[in-house]
Amino acid sequence: MWNLTLGEYDLAPDAPQLAQMRAELASIGEKERILRERGADREAYRYLLDAHRLSASELSLRAGVEHFSAGRDEGRSAAA
Repeated sequence: MWNLTLGEYDLAPDAPQLAQMRAELASIGEKERILRERGADREAYRYLLDAHRLSASELSLRAGVEHFSAGRDEGRSAAA
């Protein structure tokens, strides 16, 4: 029914629009890539921050236990 050939259809008027659309798609792709990288960076930062918090609380607990133990040992030597 429809017999179109490239000679009958002029692609020239659509070329600037196609180029603009390709540029916009490339820009969107670049923005998505940047957002994925930032998301991964944020996830790594959260992981390191959590590890630091756990390590600090463990050191704090350990110091408290050592302080408590040292105070109890001093009480025993004073009583003796």
